[in-house]
Amino acid sequence: MNDRLQQYISRIESSHNLPILPHILVKLIFACQDENGNTRELARIIQSDASMAAKILKLANSSYFRSTGKIVQIDQALIRLGRNAVKNLAISSAVHQVFNKSDAVSNGFDLKRFWRHSLTSAALAKMIAEKAAYNLPEQAFLAGMIHDIGRLLLATKFPDEYKAVLDGAEKSGETLLEKETRTGFPHTEIGAWLLNRWNFDSMTVDAVRYHHEPAARIKESFPLVRIVYAANDLSRTTGSSDEAFCVLKGLFPCTFPDTVEMMLQAEQEVQELASFLGLSIGEKENPSSEGERIDIQTPELVNEVRNFSLMAGVLQNLVACPDENAILKTIQEGLAVLFDMRKVIFFLFDPEDGLLKARVVTDQGRVEFPPGLVISKYNKDSLINRSIQEGHPLSSLTGGESEKPAILDEQIRHLLDCEGIFSLPLVRLGEKIGALVAGVDRPEEKALMREEKLLNLLVCQASIALYVERLKQAEARNIAVERLTAMTDLARKVVHEANNPLGIIKNYLKILSSRLDEENPAQSEIRVIGEEIDRITRILKELSHFAKTRSFKRATLDLNALLTDIVKIVGQALPKTSDIRIHTDLAPALPQIQSNRDALKQVYLNLVKNAVEAMKGRGNIFIESAYVPEAPDSSGKIPDAVARGHVKITVRDDGPGIPPEIETRLFEPYLSTKGTGHSGIGLSVVYNTIKELGGTVTCSSNPGKGAVFTIVLPVHST
Repeated sequence: MNDRLQQYISRIESSHNLPILPHILVKLIFACQDENGNTRELARIIQSDASMAAKILKLANSSYFRSTGKIVQIDQALIRLGRNAVKNLAISSAVHQVFNKSDAVSNGFDLKRFWRHSLTSAALAKMIAEKAAYNLPEQAFLAGMIHDIGRLLLATKFPDEYKAVLDGAEKSGETLLEKETRTGFPHTEIGAWLLNRWNFDSMTVDAVRYHHEPAARIKESFPLVRIVYAANDLSRTTGSSDEAFCVLKGLFPCTFPDTVEMMLQAEQEVQELASFLGLSIGEKENPSSEGERIDIQTPELVNEVRNFSLMAGVLQNLVACPDENAILKTIQEGLAVLFDMRKVIFFLFDPEDGLLKARVVTDQGRVEFPPGLVISKYNKDSLINRSIQEGHPLSSLTGGESEKPAILDEQIRHLLDCEGIFSLPLVRLGEKIGALVAGVDRPEEKALMREEKLLNLLVCQASIALYVERLKQAEARNIAVERLTAMTDLARKVVHEANNPLGIIKNYLKILSSRLDEENPAQSEIRVIGEEIDRITRILKELSHFAKTRSFKRATLDLNALLTDIVKIVGQALPKTSDIRIHTDLAPALPQIQSNRDALKQVYLNLVKNAVEAMKGRGNIFIESAYVPEAPDSSGKIPDAVARGHVKITVRDDGPGIPPEIETRLFEPYLSTKGTGHSGIGLSVVYNTIKELGGTVTCSSNPGKGAVFTIVLPVHST
């Protein structure tokens, strides 16, 4: 530190009003940095400062954080925002409070311009950090926000001297930093000194200290210094210059379109951030140099770039989705963020029975199957089916006055509580996957039509994601069958080898029995040994047919009676110390079905016994049956309704549930599910048995809230 700089710092230290962060905000900052601190303590600190509490609630409910519901409690706001966002808001507010109280600000210092530049640098720093995969984007935001704090300190502590520096730099053509350095107080060093006094981390201090160094020196620095350097450079232009892009590209692998997109998005965010922080930043300056060729204030352009930027994020999330439920949740989030479309039902074809079955994403992020929302492919009147078959969107609001909507469509409209429904087909490479059905009012439909290009892009990518997932599921089923076949071949070899010694043992038992008198007590033991050998033989025989497709003999079956018998069997087998209760809700008008009693008995016994094991002696099991009739065709008739109707049996428990990593592979043979109570080999048998009987079996689970197994069977075999 040179002598002249030390003199200025000594003058600041000896002054009676050395900048000090407000006490409440200091406590809040330290609380945010304490990883072991709890949300309740943070909320208590914030509530002691009405201004800060108002800002945090305003931020939590803003479009900046894509809010979906109004938040009125500080602790809820903290959960939504996170510690880093709260800390940034606290420090930014603290800096603003400290320097806005100063009466003596240099006349040549434009505070509004300063805050605009700081906010723009902060927004750009966070975006650059995210694109560069820097894992502390909130730290980058903060460093960008306060990188010029040294200028504020100089303007308030030495107003006359700093005004002379500002005027001198403007007249001489020198840069501001050059003029400051010749005078003896470069704002970079002053800012770094102040942040050290405020106990900021060294990386943030260095980002402030080096943000005006030559680009060649910056290139080899740690990421935060490079991020703030690039953000400061970009924020000094009101448009997009080749020079600014070259600086950024020299520090990070960033394309020119990325640069333009970030600058456009930053302009919109600056207005929102200024509102949150209560900063007056004035109007954006007009471009003043030849290099600044793009006007980034055009609202339409800003909005379009913002939307496509958000769309890119949605598409990236779609690619990373591990299963169909995650895809549906990502699509729902994209619809809400991009189009404010929140009333949505997904109707997807079930590959097993060809029915369109509804799925909804709840406010808690769960994918659920609303009971009874099933549409037959034979129902040609439904707008949903027509949009899928015709391959383009259809709206119930654009039909003629005389055109009466199908009752089914009207029911969905009532369910979504809106003026009409808008059906977007999910089709890929000729494969009909289903439809995305949104509830819309007339103004919303017009808004969607204006965003038709973006909406079609999202629907197209959603179709691709679902199509690929369906292919993965089909391949997984094929792999499961191949595994079972391979295991069966191995089992047959084992059975063949084991049967030989078992046969020899049994022959020797017969010889031994023939040498003894009929009254000999040993005859009883020999008979027991023979029976056990026969049982081993039967077990081995079943093992050898593990993956073999069986042709079950079918007969008329009362499924409710079968389920009642199973409840009795399991109930009697429960130990007296058990606190497990089995509840039934069986549809009284359930039709008889054509199926195999023994096979279904084994299936439901497996599911109920698995549930009992999962709950470890305490809990509830619910068994429900229902009839799913076939929907009428366009003439109002039900073609072959008896042949097409289905029964649905649900077995659910309130046990620990199934871990997500196991749930997606639950029906694979020999999958280890230790600790869940749901045996992999037993469930693979259940899956294959139901499939051979012409039905489907699915499972859904929430960890800690139990598992639900749903089996759908045709009333009559085809």
